[in-house]
Amino acid sequence: MKRTRRNRLKTKTLNQIVLLSAWSFTLVISSFLFLFAGRWIDVRFNTEPTFMLGLFVLGIALCIARMYTDYTRARDELNNSRRMRYQA
Repeated sequence: MKRTRRNRLKTKTLNQIVLLSAWSFTLVISSFLFLFAGRWIDVRFNTEPTFMLGLFVLGIALCIARMYTDYTRARDELNNSRRMRYQA
């Protein structure tokens, strides 16, 4: 019984690490999408760097904020699983 619990904890930890490492890919893709959308708006309305820079910064800020919330949630779950492991 204890072995399956340990295996589940290891699998859960590995899944959280993989999910957190995928944020680098998400950050790059979303920043380029926001950059190109801003570029398209700037060309269409002739407001050269305004929307491009604004949406680029917005995309990066949103990704970092979401990454931080996911990191804190994963950290809290790992701390709770460690407490449960040491109590048993």
